[in-house]
Amino acid sequence: MQPLIDADVLLYEIGFAAETGWKGESNPPFDYVSELLDNRIGNICGVVGATSSPILYLTGKTNFRNDIAKLHPYKKRPSHKPLHYYNIKAYIQGKYDYRITEGLEADDLMAIEQTSRATETIICTRDKDLRQVPGWHYGWELANQPQFGPELVDDVGYIKLSKDRKKVSGVGMLFFYAQLLTGDAVDTIPGLPKCGPVAAFNILANSNTPAEALKAVYGAYKACYGLSGYKEMLEQGRLLYMTRKLREDGTPVLWGQSQ
Repeated sequence: MQPLIDADVLLYEIGFAAETGWKGESNPPFDYVSELLDNRIGNICGVVGATSSPILYLTGKTNFRNDIAKLHPYKKRPSHKPLHYYNIKAYIQGKYDYRITEGLEADDLMAIEQTSRATETIICTRDKDLRQVPGWHYGWELANQPQFGPELVDDVGYIKLSKDRKKVSGVGMLFFYAQLLTGDAVDTIPGLPKCGPVAAFNILANSNTPAEALKAVYGAYKACYGLSGYKEMLEQGRLLYMTRKLREDGTPVLWGQSQ
């Protein structure tokens, strides 16, 4: 089992953890930061029972989703980088096997790799969005985020409504369709207007396959937008969908496109 680790998450997590955990009067030295990073990667590999060295994934400077987003700019939110952000990135690129491709996010690269290698890999990230991809998944505990997995996700998956009815969680394509309804505030993807977790869960309640889920979601978009419902749904879906395959020219196969 080879861990596919989301290094985008680690850039921020380790960087801010070092600033919080360092007890000295000055800024945390980088040897302290690099130790935190190495320990985190080592812990991930230990929990998932890695049998080969991990691959770390980073996002390039460009992103194909920026050209897709028309209703609202993609990932348009304030961002504060930790002090050692670029040092951590350089350290990862110097010490570990890593992947980075312009135009694609780390999420896409992990999804493509896992899709091509079936059960030989395990995606390791705290980012819930990647759990739509079939295969093994692991998310480590941090603050109010509990550990996830290791869990084997199938294509259909499942969704759950939290006890306080404020959140829909899940895996597989059913979770993707739930996000297509609720949107993703972190990535500034609006989803279907005025569709919260309860409404999304109810819309998908009788869906047992991706085809049934698509029909239910399209019905909701059509009821909201009328004849432009498919166009609006397609934009949101292509922002949320993790690319599974590239064409020969390196461009991603988008959600709703043929292979």
